[in-house]
Amino acid sequence: MAGSHRRLTSVPGVPGNWSYGRNLEQIRQTWRRESVAAGWSRPHDWWVPEVDVLAAALSRASTTFTPGAGRAPIPDGAGRVGAAVPACAGLGQARAEAGVGLAEALDDLAALYRTLPVGTPPLPAVRAFVESWADVWLRVVADAGCVDPITELASRGYLRARLTELYRASEQTGEPVPDRYRLVLVTLDAPDRPDGRPGWRLLLRRVAVAEALRAAFPGGETLAAVAPDRAVAIVDRRLPDPVHRLRDVLAGRPGIAPVQVHTADLPERIGGLAGLLTRLGE
Repeated sequence: MAGSHRRLTSVPGVPGNWSYGRNLEQIRQTWRRESVAAGWSRPHDWWVPEVDVLAAALSRASTTFTPGAGRAPIPDGAGRVGAAVPACAGLGQARAEAGVGLAEALDDLAALYRTLPVGTPPLPAVRAFVESWADVWLRVVADAGCVDPITELASRGYLRARLTELYRASEQTGEPVPDRYRLVLVTLDAPDRPDGRPGWRLLLRRVAVAEALRAAFPGGETLAAVAPDRAVAIVDRRLPDPVHRLRDVLAGRPGIAPVQVHTADLPERIGGLAGLLTRLGE
């Protein structure tokens, strides 16, 4: 749902055009309204202390706000645009700890900046936000989970379970699984960072690929993230030209390329699943 894009250019009591001196409470309230209008799914749980940290970094307030337990205080001071970078990092961490998915968390951050004259969050702020969010999830999410938290696609563990179900069903119907289904693979061409963590741009591209998969295959197909740079869809062989369908959607979404899309056959027997899943995760 699109937000209302309320962007204040003047504030009562502040002469001239708006500047980064808006009252903290006004920033918070306007931000929350914009975020809820844009689709925030948990209005009663929107506020966390890190919200005030970021709002303070964008105001003239001199107060030092203390974030949640285990995270260092972030004082507001000179250079407020720069101060927003560590504040965004703190908010990204807080959103992840609250179980907020990356897409919804980024929508919330964008809602704040839509109310500001700048319109969009600066890239250093987005990078700090995404990497802090990912640090939390990468520590606590295991492969056994049902949902990949970054893309909100099914996890590799769920994909394994779903494929196993298909093979068990085929024993009853007599129709071989590879005669009915195949995989569509989409792979992002991007290296990891030197420290082995996925770069923040790759994380954003993964979210965009997940949205493209949902748009290309809206009919209940199983969509799963199987590696940091790869996602798959289980599609019916009767679906005409799924590769072309997905490529068309990807072509209309900036910032995803370079990307490869191709199909893969499923093994004849269930015993081949382990090797297939290993190859998909490489």
